[in-house]
Amino acid sequence: MTRRDMRRRDIRLKHLAVLAAVTALLTSPVQAHAAPSGHTYHVAHRGSDHAPGTQVSPLRTIGACLDRVRPGDTCLVHQGTYREQLTPPSGTKDAPITIAAYGDGPVTVDGTERVTGWKDAGGGLIAANTDLPPDPDFNAVFLDNARAAEGRWPNSGADPLNTTWAEADTTSTDQHIDDTDLPAADWVGATVHLWAGSNPWAQQTGTVTATTPGKLDFKGGNYRCPPLCMGNQTYRNYYLVGSKAALDQPGEWYYDKAAHRLYMVPPKGGIAGHTVTAKHRLWGVDLSGSSYVTVRGLNLWGTSLRTGKSSTGVMVDGLRATYISEFSTLPMPPDSDLAIDPFEGHIVASRILDSGVQILGTGNTLKNSEIAQSAGDGVLVRGTGNTVTNNYIHDVGWMGSYTPGIEINGNGHTVTRNTIRRTGRAAIDTAWQLNGTEFHDNRIAYNDMSEAMRTSRDGSPFYVCCSLNGSGSSIDHNTSHDADGQVGFYVDNYSGKFSLHHNVAWNTGSRGTFFNGHTGPSIGNQDHNSSYGVGINGNSVLLSGATDASGSYISNIVGPKPITATQTGNPLPVVRSNLISDKPGYTDAVNGELWLTPGSPAIDAGEVVDGITTDTLGAAPDQGAYEYGAPVWSSGCDLPGCQQRVRHGNWSATASDGTDASVTVDGDINSRWTGAAPQAAGQSLTVDLGESKTFGRLSLDAGRDTSGQPYGFTVSVSGDGMHFGEPLARASGRSFTQDAVFPRQTTARYIRITLTASGPAPWVVNDIRLYGDGPDAASTLQAEQATTVRGAERGTAATGVLGSGDRVAFRKANLRGKHLTARLDSACPQGTRSCSLQLRLDAPDGPLVGVVPVAGGGDWQERSVTLKREVTGTHDLYLVAKDAAQVAALDWLTIRP
Repeated sequence: MTRRDMRRRDIRLKHLAVLAAVTALLTSPVQAHAAPSGHTYHVAHRGSDHAPGTQVSPLRTIGACLDRVRPGDTCLVHQGTYREQLTPPSGTKDAPITIAAYGDGPVTVDGTERVTGWKDAGGGLIAANTDLPPDPDFNAVFLDNARAAEGRWPNSGADPLNTTWAEADTTSTDQHIDDTDLPAADWVGATVHLWAGSNPWAQQTGTVTATTPGKLDFKGGNYRCPPLCMGNQTYRNYYLVGSKAALDQPGEWYYDKAAHRLYMVPPKGGIAGHTVTAKHRLWGVDLSGSSYVTVRGLNLWGTSLRTGKSSTGVMVDGLRATYISEFSTLPMPPDSDLAIDPFEGHIVASRILDSGVQILGTGNTLKNSEIAQSAGDGVLVRGTGNTVTNNYIHDVGWMGSYTPGIEINGNGHTVTRNTIRRTGRAAIDTAWQLNGTEFHDNRIAYNDMSEAMRTSRDGSPFYVCCSLNGSGSSIDHNTSHDADGQVGFYVDNYSGKFSLHHNVAWNTGSRGTFFNGHTGPSIGNQDHNSSYGVGINGNSVLLSGATDASGSYISNIVGPKPITATQTGNPLPVVRSNLISDKPGYTDAVNGELWLTPGSPAIDAGEVVDGITTDTLGAAPDQGAYEYGAPVWSSGCDLPGCQQRVRHGNWSATASDGTDASVTVDGDINSRWTGAAPQAAGQSLTVDLGESKTFGRLSLDAGRDTSGQPYGFTVSVSGDGMHFGEPLARASGRSFTQDAVFPRQTTARYIRITLTASGPAPWVVNDIRLYGDGPDAASTLQAEQATTVRGAERGTAATGVLGSGDRVAFRKANLRGKHLTARLDSACPQGTRSCSLQLRLDAPDGPLVGVVPVAGGGDWQERSVTLKREVTGTHDLYLVAKDAAQVAALDWLTIRP
C-alpha cells in the first residue's frame, strides 16, 4: 500500500467516524421530536378559548394557549390560518415553552387583515376606509394572496428585483430632475427612489416638493455626491411611488394616510370575487421579551419573527416565512442605532435593523427554514453566539440599501449551510455603522451565494465593510457565483485579520477575492486553498491600495488570473505556492465543479498552512479548495428549492440579425454579445440546449452596463427548433439580470427570446442561465445535500455508511438519461457475494430502474451503470442500500444521457 493509499484510508476512517458530530446542527426538521415534560395544549379553529385545550376540546387561538402555558408546556397548533400576534412568555433552560405545528396541515400566522367596504372612487378607482396600523412606510397590500404593487411611475413588472427605471436627462441637478418622459401630474408628496451617480453602490429616497411638466424638485437623497447623486452622472435612474397620480394598472394601490383611505385600481371585471388584505402586524411572532422558547413548523405570511437583545435559548426550526418586510423609503438610520459617529454615508445602512427575520440576543438558533420576499434583510443576526444554519433565503433586499440575505452583527456567531439566492445587494454582509469595528470569532462556512447584486454595481455576494477587526473569524468552504457585482468575496475599506480559506468563486466579474486597503491599512488578511473559475477577468485575488498590509498571506490558490498584493508593511505580504492557469484540471469549470481531475498540476503542489491544510492526502497539500481523492464537499442547504440551477451542457445560440451569439451560452459572465441594431420588437435569440432540459425560470444577464439591457422580452420553447408556441413567460425592467418565470416546469430543447419593446441602443446578453423547481440530475447531486438521508449521518462531504434499507433521496429531481454514475466508498465486507445501491423512483420501494454493484473494500471510486431504461421527467429520486449491514458511503451521483 502506497503512502497516499494509507493516508486515504486513514482519512476515510476518520471522516466516517466524525460525521455525526459534524452534522449535529443539520438535523432534518421532519425528524421526530421528543415531547418536553409539561402540559400539552391543542389549538384548532373548531375550538373555543374557554375549552380545556385537549385534542378533543381544543383552544381556538394560539394567544389563548400562550396565556396558559408555563415552562415546559407545549402549544400544538392544528392546520389553519391564524391572524394574531404571538407573544409567548419565557420558558427555562431545562423546560422551554414550545409552539409547534401539529402536523395535520400548514399552520400560518398571517400578519394581514381583510379590507372590505370597497366603493367607486371615480376615475377608474375604488376605495375603502381602513386604518393600517403600521407606520405608513411599512404598508403592504395583497390581492388574491399575491403581492400588490404600490402605484408607481414608470410601471414595472411583478418582480421587485426586476424593476423598471426612468432615466433623468443630463440637465438634472442634485435635487432636481429633468425628464421629458415624466407625465404631467401633481407629484408633490410622492417618494422619489434614486439609483443614481457615477458609481451607485446604494439607493436613496427623497420627497417631491414641486412639479411642472417634465420637471420635479425633491428633498432628501444625495448623501454622497459623487458617487451617489442625481445630476449629470453616468447613472440617472429613478422612479416615483406613493402618489395617487401613479395609479393606472390593475392591482396598484395608494394609501392616503391623512384620510385613512386605501385606493386601488380594481382587477379587470371589478373587485367582486377578489380578496384584498393589508398588513397589520410587523411581528407575527414577537419573541423580543422571551427566552427559552421553541417555535417549530410554522408559516408566516405578510409578517415576520424577532427575538430581542436579552433573548437566549430561542430555537426557530422549520419556519416558512413569506413577504416578511415591506417599506417604501430609505431614511438615514437614527443616531441611536449607530455604533460609530454619524455621517451622511450611513444612508447605506437604512432599514437593516427594522426588517427581516431577526435573531438577536445570545445563543439563539434559526435552522431548516425558508425566508423569502423582503424589501430589506432576509435574516438579521445580532448579538453574541447565535446560529443560523441550513436555511434557504431568497428574493430579498430589493429596495437597494445594504440589506442582505443575512446581515451579521456581533461576535461568536455560526452561519453555516445556507443557500442565499436573488438578493438586491450582498448575500452575506456586515454593517460596521451598526456593528462597530469588532467582528471576532464568527464562523461563516458552507454557504452557497448566487444571483446577488441585483440592485447595485459595486459589491459582492460576501461583503465586509469597514474598518472591521475579524480576529478569530473564519470564512471557509463557501461558494459565490453568478452575481452581477465585481467580486466573489470582498473585504473592503481598512478591514483586517480576516481568514478566508477553501472558498470557491466563479462568474463574479473582475475578481475572485478583493482585500481593499483603499488608502488605509489592510492588515493580516489571508486567503488559502481557494479555487476560482470562469467569469473572472481581473485578478483571482487582489490586495490593493493598502498603506499597511503587514501579515497578509495568500497561498495554495488555483485561479485563471494573476494574484496581486500591495507590497507594504512589516512583514511584507506573502504570495506563494499558487497555480495561475487556464488549464488547472478542474472537473467542469462552467458548472462550478472546480474539484481536481487526475493529472492536475495542483495535486501535491501546495504548502502546509497550520490549521488550514488538514487531512492532506499524498506528499503535500493540494492547491485549491478540494483535496484530490477525498470526498467533495458542498455548500448550501438541503431543503427543497436549495438546488435549482440547470446543468450547462453543449449549448449554442443564434441571433435573428445573423451575428454570432455563441458567447451568450458559453457560461462566462464577462463575455458579451451585442445586437447589430438598436432594440426593436421582434429581434430574437434562439438557444439550442443540445438535449431536452426541464426548467421553470430563465435568467438573462446583461452585465453591469445599463445601456444595453433589454426593455422587455418574451420566452417561447420548442421541441424541434422549428415550431415555437405562444410565449410562456415574459420579463420587463432595466435590472442587470432579468428573469422570465414560467407558470410551471417546462421541458424543451430549444428556447427563443424575443424582444417586445424598442430601445435606443442594441441589446446585450452576457449570460443565459436556466433554473428548475428541483435539482437537475445531470448535475452532480451531492449526497449531503439530499432532501432526505435515512439510516446514516450527513457530513460536510458525503454520507456515513449506508446499510441495507438505508437511503438517500432527492425531491423533485429533473431526470433525462440512462447512465448512472455514483462516487462511493465501499464498506461491503470482504467475501460478501453482493452489495448494491438501488436506484428507485418516487418512493423507497418505487420502480427499480438501476442497480450499482458494490464490491468489497476499496477507496472513493466512481461506479457507472446503464439503467434498465431511460428515465425522464420530474421524480423523487431514491438510492437505497441493499444486501449487507454496511454497504457504502456515498459522495455524489449523476444521471446523464
